Amino acid sequence: MISHRHLSILELVPIAPSSISIHQLQQKLLERGFDIPTRMLQRDLHSLFEQGCFGLEKDTRSKPYGWSINAQWRGGNAKVMSSEMAEHYLLLEQLLPQSVPSDVKQSVHIKAEQALKRFNGHVPDWLATLPKPSLKVNIDAQLVAQIEHAIKHKRAVSAELYRVLYDEAHWLKFAELSFYNLVEQGGVLMVQFMVGQLHDKCYQMPVYRIRNVQVLQKTRRGPTAEQLKSLRSAINKGMKQSAIELIVKVPSHSAVNQGFIELGELIDKQHIDDKNVLLTYQTIDTEQLTDELLKCAHWLEVIKPEKLRQRIISKLKAATTNYL
Repeated sequence: MISHRHLSILELVPIAPSSISIHQLQQKLLERGFDIPTRMLQRDLHSLFEQGCFGLEKDTRSKPYGWSINAQWRGGNAKVMSSEMAEHYLLLEQLLPQSVPSDVKQSVHIKAEQALKRFNGHVPDWLATLPKPSLKVNIDAQLVAQIEHAIKHKRAVSAELYRVLYDEAHWLKFAELSFYNLVEQGGVLMVQFMVGQLHDKCYQMPVYRIRNVQVLQKTRRGPTAEQLKSLRSAINKGMKQSAIELIVKVPSHSAVNQGFIELGELIDKQHIDDKNVLLTYQTIDTEQLTDELLKCAHWLEVIKPEKLRQRIISKLKAATTNYL
């Protein structure tokens, strides 16, 4: 782990073609409160240089040697990124919700790219175990903008919705829809809406199942409190919610044990051996939880409840049958 002293050293080393000698660096460190002997500073620099992941360069053409940071590794006057900060950016990039504005995404991607350089191109082991989304959905930014516009200005729209009828998928044209809210559920951007002028039911659908939106010169409908309550009830029912005590066995280095993936409220932790731990959660039994556990099944084992364990086993057997 890089120390505060090492970070200070790297921050004081200039960007090439400028360079700094050990004596000059020693004086600057002293101004920061670090009284480092010459031999120790030499060892620190050589250690950082040998690690090869800080852009540190040594000019040996003349003595005293000049030290610098490769200009391509660290642009501008940016400070050296600590390993902790680099891990945070890499994690943030993986967990970015789809509804985040594109400029924010771009900023995070740039930082994550710098963070990857901090680790010399190798993602930390615990981060590599994070489950990746099973489906990458490319959402049309223009489509989202149209929906947001319709919601903001309370306009009705016409659109095509992707529906499955009698086991066949179709794009169906709807002459009038009233989009009234955008929400994110399980990492998927969803739109909530009503159909026509007379139908009382509220619906929720992934944005990627909508296309050809046309904003109409007509005021949209708005749901009543009772209609919203009915929609929430339907969503909760579909998620099959019930409180359970979940016990899982995971590797000690895993993202779950590190707290980066939360399966509920952690109420107990027991170390089985040097490599594995038992974690007990108070959580809600939902389809989302089942999907999350299934994605981690190659390194996470559900111990209890037995009903959930059997559900995971059943899904794994079905998957095995498909591939064997």
